[in-house]
Amino acid sequence: MQITKDVEIVEGTPLLYIHSLDSLVCADLHLGYEGVMADRGIFIPKANLKKIKETIKQAEERTKAKGMIVAGDIKNEFDKVHVEEFNEFSEFVKFLRSIGIEHITLIKGNHDNFIDKYKGTYNIEIYRQEAVLGQYLIFHGEELPHSSKGDVLIMGHVHPAIGVFNKAGSKEKLKCFLVGTLKRSGKLLIVVPAMNYFAEGVDVNIEDISGLSPVFDKIADINKMRALCIGEGETLDFGKVEDLKYK
Repeated sequence: MQITKDVEIVEGTPLLYIHSLDSLVCADLHLGYEGVMADRGIFIPKANLKKIKETIKQAEERTKAKGMIVAGDIKNEFDKVHVEEFNEFSEFVKFLRSIGIEHITLIKGNHDNFIDKYKGTYNIEIYRQEAVLGQYLIFHGEELPHSSKGDVLIMGHVHPAIGVFNKAGSKEKLKCFLVGTLKRSGKLLIVVPAMNYFAEGVDVNIEDISGLSPVFDKIADINKMRALCIGEGETLDFGKVEDLKYK
C-alpha cells in the first residue's frame, strides 16, 4: 500500500519501504525478549527473532532493499545487555548481511542503552533518538524530536493496534500503522507498529495512549490519524481512529 509516491507499506508486514533511501524501516524488535522473560519466571517459545527474520526476508525479496533502518528498541532490557539480547542482536545483523542488506541504521530508543559499543564491531550507524535521512526525520517517539528538518516524520515506540470485538464479545487486536499530519506544520507523520512478534500492541481506538508519547500531547491528534491495519498478506485501511471508537 502506497502512503506517498516514495513510501509504501510492504503488504501484510509491519515494515515500510522508502524508495529514495532504498531502505526498509521497522521499529520495536525487542530482541532477546524470551530470555529476559525467562529470567522473570515467564517461559515462552523462542519465536520472535525467527518471525522477524522471515518477515524481513520476504520484504527484501519484494523490494530488493539495500538498507535497514530500525526506529528504536532493537533490544528489550533497560539497564543492561542481557546475554540473549547480545546473541540475537549479533544473529540479526549477520542475517541482514546474508540477504544483501548493506546499510544498517539504528535510531536508539529507551531500551537501547549500551548498544553504542557495538557500532564499530558490526559497522552500523547509530543515532540517539532521531536522525534526518534524506527528507525524513526518523525518531523513536518517547521524546519530541529536536530537529525541525524533514518533510515526513516516522516514529515507533507506541506499538499501535486496533481492537475489534467479535459477536461473542471477545477482543482481537490488529497491529496498524497510523498516518496523519502534525497540528501546526501539516507535515506527514507515520507511526510504525511493533516488529516484535509477541507485542500485540495498544488498541488506540479503545485505550488513551496520550501518555505513551509526548507526540500525541503536543504536536499530533491521534484521533485524526488513519489506521492501516496488517492483515494476512495485505494491508487494510480502517479509516480514522475517531471513527473506530467504541461508544
